[in-house]
Amino acid sequence: MHADVRRIKGDRVGGKPTYISKTCTALRRPEARCGSASPMQKVHRAGDALRPSFANARGFTLIEFMVTVAVLSVLAAAAFAGYRQDQYRGQYKRFVDDARGALVTARNAAIDDQTLVQVVVQSDELQVNRFNQATGVWEPLTRAALDAPRANLVENDDNVCVYGLISGVQTPRQAEDSDPPGGCLAATQTIQFEPDGSFTDPENSFTTLDNVGATLWIANQQISGNTKLAMIQVFPGGLIRAFDKTEEAG
Repeated sequence: MHADVRRIKGDRVGGKPTYISKTCTALRRPEARCGSASPMQKVHRAGDALRPSFANARGFTLIEFMVTVAVLSVLAAAAFAGYRQDQYRGQYKRFVDDARGALVTARNAAIDDQTLVQVVVQSDELQVNRFNQATGVWEPLTRAALDAPRANLVENDDNVCVYGLISGVQTPRQAEDSDPPGGCLAATQTIQFEPDGSFTDPENSFTTLDNVGATLWIANQQISGNTKLAMIQVFPGGLIRAFDKTEEAG
């Protein structure tokens, strides 16, 4: 063992330099200086230097927390409202597609089965009935309605309804300038498809002429003052198409 005396510069006691004595054992590595920290001690000291001081840390105040919750609530409400709006529009569009599909099914069934097929139109549904020639009874074939399971948002909602059938078909540009029926259908209308694919109005509820074309109007009045109208056109030659870009100012 040997003694190593070091002078600590700058520390003076009574005007004289102060000396400290440290003993270095023979077990210490030769390259290690007397009094230096071991590698593990250096790691711990570095960690202590990086460790934050929790005594000086400041958390959220109650007012800051309440403001944050209020902002998040407003954002969540806006996102949910937008999501429901998209669902509503999607279900309305599906109802229009289902109504067109019911008319196509009715015409095809009349031709394929060589029998009469009627589509009974009401304000909230289209019921397709097929005439059974063997029994002489009208049998239900298919149905497009607002109370379908996938249309639960528009079910029993007066904002979406069928305006009804009118005689004739128009181009989309002509339809922009035309006046649809004056509101939700109050009674029922019937369009009847013949075995040759033509159609008539057996009750004269919307036309007195046979196979001159017909247009079915469906309205979405969810946004006040901005009624969206869809029209489904039935052409004499058999074409059935739908448009949903027509708008009526409230």
